[in-house]
Amino acid sequence: MEFKTSKEIEYDTKNAMRILDTLNESVRGMTIHDIAKKLNLNRHTVTKLLERMLIEKKVNYDEKGPAKIYYSVGPSKFVGKIDQGYQDTLWINIFRPKYPGEEEFVRINQTKHDHLIRASSKFKSVGAVAIKRNSLINLIRILRDVARKEFGLNV
Repeated sequence: MEFKTSKEIEYDTKNAMRILDTLNESVRGMTIHDIAKKLNLNRHTVTKLLERMLIEKKVNYDEKGPAKIYYSVGPSKFVGKIDQGYQDTLWINIFRPKYPGEEEFVRINQTKHDHLIRASSKFKSVGAVAIKRNSLINLIRILRDVARKEFGLNV
């Protein structure tokens, strides 16, 4: 397993951050066309970056007729990436509440390579888990016990 920082991640670009900031400011969400126009970017560049952010679960979309309305799932901080093999990756992010009264949480998203996808990003999300801040200590205890008892690791 290899741990990488955000500086080593290819998708962590200036334009991706601009798109995410724009979506964080939007109350109703935006289409690809709206985002491209506001940021003076090529529509295909916006599409490619949104595909990657969808995989990471940083954005989501609703379909309204023929249009997709993209929105931010909330402010987040990239914590790390764990490569579990050539085609299997775990992404770890901390999400801040988007609305008052919501609790912070850590999300672990798993992506796998899919040779059948024709999009620029050939990875798809195969699962994600969100752990609220108040449950995080319980998860850590369980993982520590599993590492010790089941795998004989000294943690």
